[in-house]
Amino acid sequence: MQNMFKNVHSKRFLLTYLGLVALLLLFFLSMSQEQQPFESPAEPGAMLTMFEPNLEIPQFLAHNADNSVFTNDALVGKWSFIFFTSADCYDCEAIFKVLANLKAGLANRAVQIVLVDRSGQQASELLAVSQSHDLNAQVITVAAAATDKNSLPAFFTRSRAFAHQDLGYAVFLVNPKAKLTARFQAPFTSVLIRQSFIQIRAEYASKG
Repeated sequence: MQNMFKNVHSKRFLLTYLGLVALLLLFFLSMSQEQQPFESPAEPGAMLTMFEPNLEIPQFLAHNADNSVFTNDALVGKWSFIFFTSADCYDCEAIFKVLANLKAGLANRAVQIVLVDRSGQQASELLAVSQSHDLNAQVITVAAAATDKNSLPAFFTRSRAFAHQDLGYAVFLVNPKAKLTARFQAPFTSVLIRQSFIQIRAEYASKG
């Protein structure tokens, strides 16, 4: 009889222990997903959009944080990862970390990060972010003229490039001919972007 009770208690203890372990695993998994929303695994097909043929970016006039001129010509000869920021961008920090990891992994002078200040009032803050993340980014503000200020964001939000979507959740890739080549849609990781970029760059080189 005592052995029977021991067996019953042992089974109950084992079931209770396994239940607690399962709950702890679920808790840690949910916590890790909440802390890194943009570093969660994603299928390449879901986060990458290719533009064939490549899209011509409209002529624009912008200025760097030091007030030097930045136009389409600044995109020629380099691969550019462009990210539009705004005052209400709650997930920008996660994307900045992805871009920092991407830049460190590529370590290539022919690649530049371009942060576009949509508000026109965050240039100094973005410059500080660029320095703190070692992005060495081009921080630009679109010129105050209405036609220039609207043309660049309008191209990325209203054209085939990114119709009816939020710019705060995408990074755009522009090729050395200053043409829009691809869009990376969050959630994404620096590893997936880097792997996709290496393939895109190889295909671009093969076409001459």
